[in-house]
Amino acid sequence: MWVTVALVVVLIALIWRYTGRPKGLPPGPTCYPFIGNVGLFKPSDAVQANRKLRKQYGDIYTVMFFHKPMITVHGYDNIRELLVKNVDMFLERPITIINGVFNKGKGLMWSSGPVWEEHRAFALTTMKKLGFGKHSLQGQIMEEVDCLMDEVDKFENKPFDIHHALNTAVSNVICSLLFGKRFDHDDTKFKNLIKLLNKMFASTNPSSPAFVFPLLRFLPGSGFHNMEKSFRDIDAFTKEIIEEHRRHFDENNINDYVDGFLFEQTQKKNSTFTDEQLIISVREFFGAGTETTATTLRWAVLFLIHHPEWQRKLREDIDALLAQSHPKMEHKEQLPRVEAFILEVQRHANIAPFAIPRAPKKDFCYNGYNFPKGICVCFALDSVLMDPDIFPEPSKFKPERFLDKDGKCTGEPKEKLIPFSTGQRSCVGEYLAKMELFLFVTRFLQKFELKPENSNCLPSLEPVLGLTNQPKPFNVILVKR
Repeated sequence: MWVTVALVVVLIALIWRYTGRPKGLPPGPTCYPFIGNVGLFKPSDAVQANRKLRKQYGDIYTVMFFHKPMITVHGYDNIRELLVKNVDMFLERPITIINGVFNKGKGLMWSSGPVWEEHRAFALTTMKKLGFGKHSLQGQIMEEVDCLMDEVDKFENKPFDIHHALNTAVSNVICSLLFGKRFDHDDTKFKNLIKLLNKMFASTNPSSPAFVFPLLRFLPGSGFHNMEKSFRDIDAFTKEIIEEHRRHFDENNINDYVDGFLFEQTQKKNSTFTDEQLIISVREFFGAGTETTATTLRWAVLFLIHHPEWQRKLREDIDALLAQSHPKMEHKEQLPRVEAFILEVQRHANIAPFAIPRAPKKDFCYNGYNFPKGICVCFALDSVLMDPDIFPEPSKFKPERFLDKDGKCTGEPKEKLIPFSTGQRSCVGEYLAKMELFLFVTRFLQKFELKPENSNCLPSLEPVLGLTNQPKPFNVILVKR
């Protein structure tokens, strides 16, 4: 009998040890044996679910995925304290299905330690040489803007879904930097790449338990087998282009990112500059450089349809300054209402409700809570973008919140808007994205009047959460001016 009791006690202790919340972590919902908090909410409902958890447990709480804890941090002050003031502590990534299974610790966005440090430095240096972070890059962007204008003009005032055209244009900007060339909108291989990117974005949800507990990917319905296949197919496209670059490589003529990487391979034998590292980095550039910008532009089109009064105001400003001349980044400061509109689109659309997770490099204590080394820490950017103390009436679309009394786009709301996250590991492509958003939106308003397919039934503003908050499919009518 005593042996049986002892075994039961040991079993209960083991269950609690491996599924209960470790002592010292932030509070959180009740854990259940074995599963912890798995099933607490659907991944597609992650934004609303985390808002409710915040109300119940405060700005910092823990959710358990089986025996693995994940800490979520809310609020501008907390996020800034951890990612900016304690930047060296939170430069690492936790082990997830992306870096632990698919990327095997390689790449740029999901890597950590020496690999990340070396390749971030290389990426920034190489991109800078190619015009990244300079106004000179706007020539490549404007080429794509004008190609997009020609492409959508083919629809001749007929309703159509602009999703594919926007993704193609934005992806071509990335192609110019990575491969030194653009693709025609009708190119078969490139159209297939866009489809693969769309599949990858749709099948990825960082709020899924399988994201932080990779073994779950083998369960039926997890969706991660689709993601893995998309990764393989995108990588196959990249391999072909790398081999083409290698056949024509000239170390005295470095035209793009792949050329720069191949040059490093010739200089650094037995280093981390492997083909696999290059392939994964290119895939990450496509993911980060296409999805967020193209999705933001789709939301911009949607908000222009919903707010024709703002469409009129912006067009008046643009016409007065530029007429039909090409916009340039030098004009941004002279078009404060255009910038304010774009900032409000980024805020209200809430494209990336959660930043890519971080992990402390060693045990850390904050606000009396333990943050163990390597634990998955999620930062809820949503809590900043929808903060009523920073953005009064956050549920309303009000671009004027970013304008001061003199009509300039400046002030606290602009300073505290962090759609690209913050700190040293914020989005590498932030400058490029800001250029694209301004140039695309301004040119659209110069060339077209945007109208809904049905003025009596406007398309939904309810988002669909995948890798990002995407608008539901909708059609738009572009009337040429």
